[in-house]
Amino acid sequence: MHKAKILIVDDERSVRQALKFELEDEGYEIYYASNYDEALSAVKAFDIDMVITDVYLGDGDGIQLMELMRRVKQDVTFIVISAFPDSDLGIRARNIMHDRFYEKPFVLPEFTRKVNELLLPRTAAAAYAV
Repeated sequence: MHKAKILIVDDERSVRQALKFELEDEGYEIYYASNYDEALSAVKAFDIDMVITDVYLGDGDGIQLMELMRRVKQDVTFIVISAFPDSDLGIRARNIMHDRFYEKPFVLPEFTRKVNELLLPRTAAAAYAV
């Protein structure tokens, strides 16, 4: 079965680690980046299925990242997270992402269910293609 590849982009190491452990337990292949430039490099280097990104990155923001990455790989799925949901950028992200926007801290089992829900069609299709 196809192991979906997820890129976690967050400047907080603790967030990257928590998500990594949770999602690896679900069987996903995890990559991570701590900033905008590292994230762009990862998407170009690996066949990423999903990006989980913070809104605020040291050298850019998650919305810019999403827009640019979709030019590189149109079928990548995004989830946006933020500790500042009421900031201008947080509100913009929530309006764009709707049910794919999570405020930090979030409940990991609920978050993981959303990841599974979004990636299930992709992993199922890959399994039948083999």
